[in-house]
Amino acid sequence: MALELNPFQDRAVTAPGHVTVLACPGSGKTRVLSTRAGHLIATHELGRLCAVTFTRDAAGELLERIIDTCGKENTRRLAAGTFHSLAIDQIKRNTKGRPPKLMNDIERNQLLKRCWRENDTGLKFDEVQKEIDRAKAHVAPIAFQDLAMQRIYDSYAAILESENVMEFGDLVLRCVHGMRDGSFAPLPIKWMLVDEAQDMDEVQMQWILAHGLAGVEITLVGDDDQSLYSFRHALGYEGLQEASLALGSMELTLPVNYRCAPNILASAAKLIGKNANRAAKNIQAFKEEDGEIAVHRLPTRQDEMDALLKTLRDNKNEQWAVLGRTNALLDLAEIALSTSGIPYERSGGKSVWDQAVGGVFAGLLRSISDDTWTGVANSLSFCGMDAGWINEHSRASSGRCLDRLDAALSKAPDEKLARALTGLREGFLSWSEQANKGRTSLVVHGVTGYLARYCKSSQADLLKSLAESICRLNGSLAQRLNYLTRDSKNKEPTPGAVQLMTLHSSKGLEFESVWIMAVEEGNLPHTDSTEDEERRLMYVGMTRAKRRLAVSGALAEGLESRFLEEAGI
Repeated sequence: MALELNPFQDRAVTAPGHVTVLACPGSGKTRVLSTRAGHLIATHELGRLCAVTFTRDAAGELLERIIDTCGKENTRRLAAGTFHSLAIDQIKRNTKGRPPKLMNDIERNQLLKRCWRENDTGLKFDEVQKEIDRAKAHVAPIAFQDLAMQRIYDSYAAILESENVMEFGDLVLRCVHGMRDGSFAPLPIKWMLVDEAQDMDEVQMQWILAHGLAGVEITLVGDDDQSLYSFRHALGYEGLQEASLALGSMELTLPVNYRCAPNILASAAKLIGKNANRAAKNIQAFKEEDGEIAVHRLPTRQDEMDALLKTLRDNKNEQWAVLGRTNALLDLAEIALSTSGIPYERSGGKSVWDQAVGGVFAGLLRSISDDTWTGVANSLSFCGMDAGWINEHSRASSGRCLDRLDAALSKAPDEKLARALTGLREGFLSWSEQANKGRTSLVVHGVTGYLARYCKSSQADLLKSLAESICRLNGSLAQRLNYLTRDSKNKEPTPGAVQLMTLHSSKGLEFESVWIMAVEEGNLPHTDSTEDEERRLMYVGMTRAKRRLAVSGALAEGLESRFLEEAGI
């Protein structure tokens, strides 16, 4: 039994069929899914239902919505979880409560590094990690073209087996193999509902199909236009089609978007319509009143950030999200916001002040301000000096920073290190004197010049922006550093704070107003991805906005993105 749903109402009627694939472009998807689940539970006395999604938060929300529909008395007949949490439960059921030990990420990487070093290859470790992840996203063993990579993988797999341990990527894979060879029973459920089904990889899809072939009735809910994770091996539209074909499904399209103003949705639909390989759908807006769309094309990135700040100040009573293609671009928005007095929160990725350049820069300035050694030591490491020598000297010396630099100079093992230490000592003496005289900008520019010699080009640009942000503030050096690097990890969420996040991280969220920055050729679409996926990413960003959408770019950074013309804005 499958289900037909009227997208305009929370009603459901049964219809013949085995599997339902729903393409949902709007924000009513979770409501539709929970309504279907609640209907199944409420109208059948027997049978358990399992809701599957990709994050714990989403699973919790789904469970709450289903219970609201079918009543708390049916809670025992419900389960909701991620693919991996449900796989853990299935493994425990089928190993009599004695499953292999699950390694955490640190243990996994340590083991993988041992195998990598043992085989002494020219591969970089991050390349090895990506290849292992790729292998774990396929059911059948893959053959690596690089023989060294094959040796690493074989060594890694052999140790996992001999030590009876698993990594995170093994969980669903082990269940699939177990259900195929008969050693594992499927979950004891009658219905399975899968949210965000376009994000399934091959292993996750085969896990679902194994349950379907065992008699579980399955509903897949997804939007192929929001398939953004091919780099994580998500199958996207092809996966939805394959699952539909394998289980003889009926397909329903829910075309109503409940989130966006009609003109915003129309532009987004026009853009995504340029993708050829997608489910046909006539997307409609539930809302009737148009919103606002603005395109800002400014001379430089700094001008773009100035326009962003002005718009945020002029519309400070609205809920805003600033979206960027990469975390590096968001660094620039964070720098601008950090000196503006506008409250903001950054989701995903490290704060610019916690990253390599920002942390070293602020740390050295802090050492100048309060004569502590840590910032100096970290800057020495950043500048390429041997970490072991720095740590040994740090343990052996004490006192003021200048005294410790003098001691380090007297024991410098070579001329290159001595020159670097001399430059830092002379700079530190001058910067400390200027800081005591309140000449903060001179200190900032002096430290910037010193660190810039050891930066890559991209780091040097960021360093320059960080320096400008500190110079725009008022107060002593210590006061400015306290303002910029204040700890926000344990603070309560700030009502009305601007949300900073990547376009990928914004999927599933919604905001009154959205600003998409750096919309230029080379950034969006980005050169590291396919045009179709980048177009889906832009579509997702645009459809986060309920009422106001702003798009910006800088002339100095490249040509205007082709996506703006395709969207008709």
